[in-house]
Amino acid sequence: MLNSTNKVDDLHEFKPFLLNQKRIMGLDLGKKRIGVSISTHRLDGALPLRTISEDKLSNVIDILKSMISEYNIIGIIFGLPKNMDGTEGKSAQSVRDKAELMCSKINIKYAFWDERLSTVAVERNYEKNEKSRSKKKQAKKDIDNLAAAFILEGAINYIMKNKY
Repeated sequence: MLNSTNKVDDLHEFKPFLLNQKRIMGLDLGKKRIGVSISTHRLDGALPLRTISEDKLSNVIDILKSMISEYNIIGIIFGLPKNMDGTEGKSAQSVRDKAELMCSKINIKYAFWDERLSTVAVERNYEKNEKSRSKKKQAKKDIDNLAAAFILEGAINYIMKNKY
């Protein structure tokens, strides 16, 4: 159900859009960077798209608007950094606040997906394959968009595999 802020409380509201091959975007909001991913048209996963390294929120919103237009995005899934016990702390509230502000300016539906350990899982897998210093520096940027893809893929699997 949509409320006045475009927040979707039930991820299954995205299912009709996915079935009609509309794309959704995944965002991993970090302290320094934002990882961006988009769903595949075949509904079988998420593609890491890019990392946004921009401090000014208005610039981030402009970049996202451009990408939303280019890829025909109908909604955004934000990774929600919950504590290991499932509770929400300051980081989760910060993501909720930023998501509400961003999506009110963009005017797009959005929801949250538990991202516990997503960045850790991606880092372990990615960095064990990268040995050189220059590759590790690039890896930090890549990890953000790979984490966004990991988050979005989890949400898509939940949406498509559970009853509608």
